[in-house]
Amino acid sequence: MGKKAYIIGMGPAGLASALALLAKGYSVELIDCRSEDDVFSRKQGVFLQDDTIRDFFALSQLASKGYSLEFKDNFICKLIRPMDESSLKLSAEDQLDLAFFELIEKERTVIPIAELQRYQYNKLKYIYAQGGFTFQDEEDPYTVKFNNAEQQLIFHLGDTQVVKVDAENQELTLDHDGSIQNHSFDLLVDASGKTSKSFTQLWNTQNPEFAIGYEKLDNPDHNAFGVMYLSINNPPLAMIANPVLSPIEGTSFISLDKIAPLKALGWTHDHPPLIYLKYSKKSGDLYLTGEIPESILKDNSKKGLKQWFDLVLQLLFNNTNFKTSPPALASVFKTDIEIADKFALLLPKGGIFCLVGDALMPANFLLGCGISNALDDANQLPDMIDNQFSQSEAYRNLRYLDYKNDWLFFKELIALRLKSLQLEQQLDLSKQEMELKQRELESVQQQYSFY
Repeated sequence: MGKKAYIIGMGPAGLASALALLAKGYSVELIDCRSEDDVFSRKQGVFLQDDTIRDFFALSQLASKGYSLEFKDNFICKLIRPMDESSLKLSAEDQLDLAFFELIEKERTVIPIAELQRYQYNKLKYIYAQGGFTFQDEEDPYTVKFNNAEQQLIFHLGDTQVVKVDAENQELTLDHDGSIQNHSFDLLVDASGKTSKSFTQLWNTQNPEFAIGYEKLDNPDHNAFGVMYLSINNPPLAMIANPVLSPIEGTSFISLDKIAPLKALGWTHDHPPLIYLKYSKKSGDLYLTGEIPESILKDNSKKGLKQWFDLVLQLLFNNTNFKTSPPALASVFKTDIEIADKFALLLPKGGIFCLVGDALMPANFLLGCGISNALDDANQLPDMIDNQFSQSEAYRNLRYLDYKNDWLFFKELIALRLKSLQLEQQLDLSKQEMELKQRELESVQQQYSFY
């Protein structure tokens, strides 16, 4: 009988883990207590890095049909189409892939997380139905075949909950539509995120001798953030021309001479807030996230949050002619960056408990790399299985060091951006002083001309 893996959570990390484990011969069951509509309704925007997009493309057959990708600056990925596209016969899976890369192109590589999950979910079903996949890597392509007679792929969306987990005996007790069932596992993956409802909370409570600890990491000095998703009418032309703005690129900074209106809403710093913006030309929707006044966080005020982001938009684009709708998503939060003390835990009977994605380490959204980290965690599983997870501690430490280095680089970059703003302001003031002195000189010269 083949090995059995259970994955708790059906976000990007969980779905990617399912494919990785199928490739190693496991039967896989994914469990998410949310319904399908809830799982695929999340509106948060996620940035897909170039390597992540290339990996998804390599899983498709589009290259063999003449399609390719062209990457330019950050946030630009162009889908290059074959000359004979109109005569191509594309399968349903090809059309799924094509629609996904068209979306990436149109949305400048920043897409709603629900769109990513939906694609992964449907792609996984196609791959399983055809009994395997070919990864069209340019340097090292390879093909994986499943044994569908023995390997199962089962999704539980909203109909199943974990009641109990027994680490000693490697057993899950599930409530499946009111029916209590016990299941043994060889590999258990927590991909449920890092919230008060995450699976590791249940694991630690019921298995204290195998508890997962967490180590605090560096958090932002200003730890008050907001996220908002809404529609915008009559968007500024500059927003249409540049639909993705980021502090990393230096494109989302409000000039220092406009700080006063922000302070009137509770901003206490002399520098502008860090803001990410994504406008969708396709839907007319706007996704905003970034630093907010601590007073808005304390009051948990959605009205105050909308007022804040409306002002941010006005100052960014020097425009007040647009109109935003009531938000479909509005949330305030503090970041709590910490990393699990283990990537994987060897159990007494030889099984493994493993954490991926936010369950291993919540993403610092300011770095814009949470999704790539989550997918990297999942992609480690095949090699980890081959070496019996002997490298799991090294990988966990690598994630820790990568975060520290990325966070240090980000802070230094932002400091340079802010220094540049200060210098620009000083130059503007110097220019204004020079113009004033020039006018004074001209006035004096005019007075002399009367004599």
